Amino acid sequence: MNEPLLPSGVDVPFLDIESALAGSYGDARQAAGMALTATIVVSGPPDRLAPCVQALAELKDVGVRTVLISYGDNPAPAARVSNRTVSLDGLRTEYLNNAVAALRLSSLPTLVWWRGGDVGNIEGLAALADRLVLDAEDPREVWALVENIAKSTSVTDLRWTRLTRWRALMAHFFDIPEVRAALPDFRTLRVEGSDDHALRLFAGWVLSILPAADRLKIEIVDRKGEAAIEAVTLGGGQELVLRTAGRHTCVETSARVKNLASSSRIVSLGDQQLATLLGEELRIRARDVAFERAVVASRNLP
Repeated sequence: MNEPLLPSGVDVPFLDIESALAGSYGDARQAAGMALTATIVVSGPPDRLAPCVQALAELKDVGVRTVLISYGDNPAPAARVSNRTVSLDGLRTEYLNNAVAALRLSSLPTLVWWRGGDVGNIEGLAALADRLVLDAEDPREVWALVENIAKSTSVTDLRWTRLTRWRALMAHFFDIPEVRAALPDFRTLRVEGSDDHALRLFAGWVLSILPAADRLKIEIVDRKGEAAIEAVTLGGGQELVLRTAGRHTCVETSARVKNLASSSRIVSLGDQQLATLLGEELRIRARDVAFERAVVASRNLP
């Protein structure tokens, strides 16, 4: 028998979830000191929900209600409650949106962390969220819907969040006047790593922001067993390079550009743990137009 998502939780009837959550706070004075600020809903296949439990536990001090929903064939699975967390194990996906609508705190922001599954109800799920964070193993099917999803809510992807430092470092190159002057000389973009989807997303972002980027020759290089993204080279007559260093915990930047002394530096990639990435997403409410454009551009890559 599979381990429940909340082993320490208590089984309660669905209709008693709210009273069980209220009871977990103790008296009114304790409840006032633990005011909630948002709801985080995590949905996905059972094997992709287990890693989320620890990540959400690390966010326990930010004042959120967490709802864990794994997919299965049960139209009315038993609910388990532990502190501010509710789990539904094995829910049939056609009832997912109903469950989210019932369990979210409608007066507060709702972030939905979607870890994959049938995309048939994703747009309805998006309508219940203030922010939808995609996180599927293979995102191609759901990325095809990003433009429609963005009409009803802010949408992003954890792969995009993991690329934040890489994107910032590439953008910083163009703060240098000599690099901006070299733009016409960049004719190739080579992106290397083990996550083809992340590589294509990064390449799509470069295509979506550089002027006349359609002239770039794109090369996606699979480096199995390496980091999700290992190296980025924007080259041609001149060259900008980002490459992992320090056992994939840092990025080394280097530039070979006319009239600019060759230079390099090493920058930390920062904490890439699930809890940290999710915490970053909790701080953002605005529409992520850069992500939307990068996804569209990535779909046109060979």
